[in-house]
Amino acid sequence: MKMLFLGAGGVGGYFGGRLVEAGADVTFLVRPARAERLQRDGLRIRSPFGDARLAVKTATADALAPEYDLVVLAPKAYDLDDAIAAVAPAVGERASVLPLLNGMAHMDALDRRFGRERVLGGVAHIGAMLDPDGAVRHLNELHLLTAGGRDAPAARVAAQFIALCERARFDAVLSDDIVTSLWEKWVLLATLAGITTLARGSIGEIVATRDGERLVRRLHAECAAVAAAAGITIASRVHERALAMLTQRGSAATASMLRDLQSGQRTEHDHVLGDMLARAGRSGQDAPLLAAAYCHLQVQAARCA
Repeated sequence: MKMLFLGAGGVGGYFGGRLVEAGADVTFLVRPARAERLQRDGLRIRSPFGDARLAVKTATADALAPEYDLVVLAPKAYDLDDAIAAVAPAVGERASVLPLLNGMAHMDALDRRFGRERVLGGVAHIGAMLDPDGAVRHLNELHLLTAGGRDAPAARVAAQFIALCERARFDAVLSDDIVTSLWEKWVLLATLAGITTLARGSIGEIVATRDGERLVRRLHAECAAVAAAAGITIASRVHERALAMLTQRGSAATASMLRDLQSGQRTEHDHVLGDMLARAGRSGQDAPLLAAAYCHLQVQAARCA
């Protein structure tokens, strides 16, 4: 399987790099300056599971050809339109597209552009970022990639991809219900992002307060209710596992959205919280904590505009 990864940042750089390390055929679509750095220094990964320095193949937008079997996208959600335009020349008749984004709105956009039968679903559970020297830093011990298809052709491609991933130094799961998997991640992330940005603190700091754990549980319930209204059944064990993580005493966990907010970067609040809140409204649900978190981030975004 010949793969093209859009970008070599935290998520794409980590999972794509680990696949290169395992012998997979991966090319990174990057800007010229990043391509030059990767050719000079290699793709460097710093991780609790082992560091790596890898010689990688790169391509730039002016030299793309439709020669790939799978195109993997891991941009920020607000860059999705630009990402679609960037990879379109590489998506030939045989290619499928695997997005590693949060929420659900991106699936509709990719279906419209490439056709539902060619769009896989993907979920990345990882904390990763680029260090100032261009290395990919893995921030914790979670590095799980889940993929699946919503119909038979996409499911076959997903199975081939996961078989490759199983040779690499990260955890990989083939989902037989990728839509539910996407919602499970979204409910967890919307809760984590909403509460940590609203409180400007870690999970451990929040649950150490008088009302912190109650508020976390209430926000999680609001998000889970949106999923249920959309016809998604999330297993009780999944809810329990999420709440255990979201209420862990002493936890340093925060959302990448909080890190983006604190560093003055754009955040994915519209896509993670705003879309969840809009769906709550369409189903007639009241979600006051979700609304408060989204309001807070809109105010911060307006200040930086």
